[in-house]
Amino acid sequence: MPSVQRVGDTDSAGGAATGGVGSVRVNGRNVIVNNNSVTRHPPCPRPSTHCSATTANGSGSVRAGGIPIVYTGANDTCGHTRTGGSSNVRVAA
Repeated sequence: MPSVQRVGDTDSAGGAATGGVGSVRVNGRNVIVNNNSVTRHPPCPRPSTHCSATTANGSGSVRAGGIPIVYTGANDTCGHTRTGGSSNVRVAA
């Protein structure tokens, strides 16, 4: 099973996930769900999809606040893959 993504975890280009669900924490950080913001990352500004990406493709069965939790290996809207994540909390993709 893949790892849960948390605020500050990055995608394969270095875009960090922000926001999260404040009521659900993993390792002391908010969990990331679909549609959380991702910081600007290369090759921003062209194409612009890397300047305003969001998280996407979360778990089909695990939710926080009714929204799918994002896991390591899921693609952001810009196409980059989520990397890192919790070292000890896993989620069903």
